[in-house]
Order: sequence, then structure tokens, then C-alpha cells
Amino acid sequence: MPTKTLRLLRLLWLSVRRILQYAWRFSWWTTAGLRDARIRPKGLRLLGLGLAIGFLVGWANSEVIHVFTDRGSMPKPVTPPPPGMAWARVLTTGYCPCTSCCGPNAIGRTAINKDVRVHPYGIAADKGLMPYRTTLYVPGYGIAEVDDTGGAMRQNARRGRFHLDLRFTDHAQARRWGVRWMWIAVPAGVGAASLPESR
Repeated sequence: MPTKTLRLLRLLWLSVRRILQYAWRFSWWTTAGLRDARIRPKGLRLLGLGLAIGFLVGWANSEVIHVFTDRGSMPKPVTPPPPGMAWARVLTTGYCPCTSCCGPNAIGRTAINKDVRVHPYGIAADKGLMPYRTTLYVPGYGIAEVDDTGGAMRQNARRGRFHLDLRFTDHAQARRWGVRWMWIAVPAGVGAASLPESR
């Protein structure tokens, strides 16, 4: 395992151990008066430990997974791009058509009205940087069409970043993709090719 991963695992273990120690001490302190009344405090102690474990699981689902799925950044290719194309540095993430990824009002349709059950794979982007219906090759994902957009893509575009959100068929696949910076070939005339990060 890489040294960075081992350090992160050790830090995670120390954090879990510290939280469980505090939960145990807190449950002991809150039940000290009950011991004098000869009431067994095990139920409250188990409740405290359960709350601590629940907190850790929720924290892991929201934060830690992103740390371990960040694949870092690929170097800029040394070869020239294909004719009529330009290299663009892009932030890629994954999503699926579920309500967790697309919000509670998700209807299973993309921004250009494609049914995601018929077209399970596609790319969401800011249309100012990458027009709809542009076909792109993303290493590790494959060839797909830009057919959707999202708030995160538009916010990153305002910050001068090119962000692609890759559609997967289920939530586990999208989470496994994580966050990856990479270089992809885009048509030379689109807005993404002229970003400062891509030069």
C-alpha cells in the first residue's frame, strides 16, 4: 500500500479509537448517579457507544470515502492531441440517476430530455465550456456524449475549472469512481480548451 494510504488509515483508526474512548467515559460519567441508586447503567452505556458508532459511520459515508477514492491527477500528455483537438485539464466525478445524486425531484431525464434508462451512460458538463451532444473519450470511462448539466459543473466553470460528471448505472459505481483529475482531448473551439488550467 502507498505510504499516504497507510498514514490515512492510521489517522482514521486513531480518530475512531479516541471517539470511542470519549463515548465510554461520557457514558460512565452520565450513569455515575444511577449506580448509587442500584440501577444498572449498561443500557445508557450501550446507547452512548451506539451513538458514537453511528456518528462514525455517517462521517465515513460523507467524508472519508472521498479521501480514499481520490485517484489524484494524471500528468499532461507529452504527445500532441488528435487533429482539431486540444488537451484540457478536467475534474471528473461520478453520479447516478438516484435521488441522492440528482435530488428529490429527479425524473430520470437529462438536460436534453434523454431517458437515462435507455441511455445509462453520459456526461454532465457546463454547456458554456462543452456544448451538448459533444462526444468525448474519458480514460477509464469510455466514449460518451455530453447530454446533461448540474450545479457543481456550472459553479466550477465560474471558477475557471472544467468539471465533467460521469453518469453510471448505480450509486456504488459512481462512488467508486471518486474524484479524478485528468487530461482529455476536447474539440479545439470549445470553451474548455481555452481555460488557463488547460494551457
